[in-house]
Amino acid sequence: MNKKWLIGLCLLTYLIRPRAQDTLIIGFGDTYGTIVSASSSNGQQSPENTMDASGFLPNESAASRFLSQAALGYDFADIQEVMVKGRSLWIDEQMAKPVPFRLQDRVAFYHDFARTNLGDPNTGTRSGWWDNAWWHYHMSSDDLLRQKVALALSELLVISEISGFGTNPYPLANYYDIFLENAFTNYRTILQKVTYNPAMGLYLTYLNNPKSDPAQNRFPDENYSREVMQLFTIGTVKLNMDGSVITDNQGVPVPTYDNQDIFELSKVFTGLTWWDRTQFYRGALNNNSYLQDMVMWETYHEPGPKNLLNGYVIPDRNPINGNADISDALDHLFNHPNTPPFISYYLIQRLVTSNPSPGFVEDISNVFVNNGSGVRGDMKAIIKAILTHPEASSCQAGEEAFFGALREPFNRYMQLNRALKVSTTSGVFRNEMNNVYNFTGQRPLSSPSVFNFFQRDYSPIGPATDNDKVAPEFQITNAQSIAGYLSGLWEWIVDNNPADENDLYTNEDNNNYINEVSRLDFLEDLPFTDNDKVHILVDKYNMLLAQGNLGAETVDIIIDAVKALPNGTDTEKERKARFIAYLVMASPEYVINK
Repeated sequence: MNKKWLIGLCLLTYLIRPRAQDTLIIGFGDTYGTIVSASSSNGQQSPENTMDASGFLPNESAASRFLSQAALGYDFADIQEVMVKGRSLWIDEQMAKPVPFRLQDRVAFYHDFARTNLGDPNTGTRSGWWDNAWWHYHMSSDDLLRQKVALALSELLVISEISGFGTNPYPLANYYDIFLENAFTNYRTILQKVTYNPAMGLYLTYLNNPKSDPAQNRFPDENYSREVMQLFTIGTVKLNMDGSVITDNQGVPVPTYDNQDIFELSKVFTGLTWWDRTQFYRGALNNNSYLQDMVMWETYHEPGPKNLLNGYVIPDRNPINGNADISDALDHLFNHPNTPPFISYYLIQRLVTSNPSPGFVEDISNVFVNNGSGVRGDMKAIIKAILTHPEASSCQAGEEAFFGALREPFNRYMQLNRALKVSTTSGVFRNEMNNVYNFTGQRPLSSPSVFNFFQRDYSPIGPATDNDKVAPEFQITNAQSIAGYLSGLWEWIVDNNPADENDLYTNEDNNNYINEVSRLDFLEDLPFTDNDKVHILVDKYNMLLAQGNLGAETVDIIIDAVKALPNGTDTEKERKARFIAYLVMASPEYVINK
């Protein structure tokens, strides 16, 4: 039966710049001020579909835009999958995928490989095993959403190889496994596992943290108690559910905690040490020390009550029960009213946009509080709500000056390897990622401090600051990093050297891993490098890499530049295709992901 849609419309005009007006196009997703009704829908269809962005789905650019938010990288097959299944089903299927293997097991495999080939059971560790394990996982696995969320969590709950770990890959691999295995569990679970992980305990110096001894002027270490509040749960100032800052009568932000609160909480994180040690104050016994949670020694745990935030008191337990104290403290922080907006805002930033609207933040904060079934902190619900929120997909949002984000340099590197289908002849991948680190200053778990590579509230001087907006990734953007990125692009794409393959043990024969050398394949592009067809390749990489955001002027510049290149041999044709991909990824419309 034909349905007649009766749509009542208000006058929909808006200012996009001073003295300039534009007319809203129906179906682009902004339904503010619009009343939509249907004469007959029988509950089967919603008339709002006429107005929202779903009217433009499925299409390649929309699918590519969605995947730029939901994955570290993707190819045409992934775009087609989203077009067929839609965002919601794609997310559900991604969340149902199993973790293919543990990074710590891959590191152990490299260790055994080195021992066997060197004939030495006492062979030491190499830091590059961690990087190789991470790279092989991400290039050989199809759990794209898990990979994106795990990297985001690793930049929130930070440890770094720039620390006391030295060249040991085991603590890094074991720690990152937390995020791969729990990306879709519960934030309280993640907080628990991070707190008891020996890598975090060593990094923030509360492993072997004893109770107070005033006679020796010894008091609990405060590092973790500070950062678990400042960075991992509640932040430094009180927030409304929409992420806005609560101020006092003088307009000054209200702090969430003070130094006394840090000191009180530090008492909780005492008495933890290695699981396999028979004495307190010892270092790691061996690599296995990093592979299981720290354990509580009640003798070294601070006794007595702990007076935490908002009048909450952890009781004076008799007998002492350090694990119960920690559980109470983590529950208290997890249930603090600041935690939903603080964590939700961060996750929106890492997935969608640096400057989400208050409504976007509030919507996700409410999902954090209650997933619809009374569960708080449900990561599946939170991530899905972010990626399917109207603001994430709205065409109108993409036109706003401060929507989107500067792509992290390392994320650009990951995207090109996925989009340009990096491969090896064996299907096994090696990459110590030294080159990408030297070019961009980024690789997983290598930030200079617990504050990540950049801070969430960083605002560069200029339009962002003038408009009270933030642009976190610009904190690591300077002349050196820009030049490094462009040099890296040339090496990775044009010179076809996308990875940094090195020996797994001293003097390993390079021929042993010739089939693990990564290459990018452009052969399918050769028929389109003639000057009358080159626009096809520009359109292809505009959609695949930049979600169709390259403007006409940029497209014309790229086309004019590549038309000047020789195109006689297959080698010249392939280099021409590579140069197109290079120029697309060097363009400002690509670097800013809208």
